[in-house]
Amino acid sequence: AAVANWVVENGYNFAGKSFCIYHVSPAQASDPDELVTEVCFPVEKK
Repeated sequence: AAVANWVVENGYNFAGKSFCIYHVSPAQASDPDELVTEVCFPVEKK
């Protein structure tokens, strides 16, 4: 909800499906604290 609020409050619209980039995936690290995932939300200015 925080991302959706920011998008609306800052004059943007969502412009596609969200996707993830796994910088450090479970295949690379067995410790969950070492996992790094970037969640991306395509947006466009209103």
